[in-house]
Amino acid sequence: MAKVTISDVAQAAGVSKATVSRYLNKHFERMSPNTRQKIAKVIEDLNYQPSFQASALKSNWTHLVGVVVADISNIYSTLLITGINEVAKAHGNQIMIGDASDDLNQQQESIELLLRQNVDGLIIQPMSQDPHDYAYLRQSGTPTVMVDRLTKPLFWPTVTSDDYASTYKLAQAVLAAGYQDILIFINKISVASTRQMRAQAFLDATQDKARVTLLETANDDPKVVADWLVQHPNAHPVVFAGNGRLLMALLLWIKDQGLTCPEDLGVCGYDDWRWAALVGPGISCVTQYPIQIGQQATELLAQIIGGKRLPATQVKVAADLNLRGSF
Repeated sequence: MAKVTISDVAQAAGVSKATVSRYLNKHFERMSPNTRQKIAKVIEDLNYQPSFQASALKSNWTHLVGVVVADISNIYSTLLITGINEVAKAHGNQIMIGDASDDLNQQQESIELLLRQNVDGLIIQPMSQDPHDYAYLRQSGTPTVMVDRLTKPLFWPTVTSDDYASTYKLAQAVLAAGYQDILIFINKISVASTRQMRAQAFLDATQDKARVTLLETANDDPKVVADWLVQHPNAHPVVFAGNGRLLMALLLWIKDQGLTCPEDLGVCGYDDWRWAALVGPGISCVTQYPIQIGQQATELLAQIIGGKRLPATQVKVAADLNLRGSF
């Protein structure tokens, strides 16, 4: 079967090749919605596959979007990339993925590699809150959207979960359950704004109504929780795990120790990958939506690539609180 060409699409749609070319390159100015719909239907009916290489030569666009996540092994990254890819494909783009491996220098290497590939834009989960660490990115002028974490101050549009508000509601529920000791089991808090906001939400919600202890871990090891329990043998705390990976590690440790929740200690967390309802009495969690975060970020990036100037503001995707029987 002969390959469908842009001439075939133009003839079937009753428009010129130039009009089809403008459509493929997303130049919709002076193009009626009816014409756009007609071309889209013909492309679908004929299963037309445009040559992005040829398009790039004419438009200086590569139809490539670079994505750099903090840790590609984290399920958050998998879901985030899923959302990004869905919208990128809808805009006729492909994604190239880089992994920072939780290292700022590695992130810079990944970003610079993508810049050398002439990507049309970048979506980045920043490893640093300091925008000066991304001065090279600003100098490149490449359209960029940040996700999940904030830089301070903001220099790019940034899409995040509603970390503070959702965690504040969880903290209020913990207080209502009567706990006097709250342990925040979390990765190094200075690295990411998400961790800071979740911890701060507990501090603000509890104030003088409960004792809040910050237990930081560098390697997801619940030993800091175990040590605290040894030092406070008569306490009955609730432990808040700052992300889904930490929550899993905590629950495995509780099982290994022969403990149960909420009888021996209460448990709650942030990130519910649909499994928390299946564990024990059900784990109370904040559920965030990285797929939607990725989708919104990619839509914003498409607008910037298309020439629209967007302010460096934070877009929050609402998270849900699911209260179960774990505290």
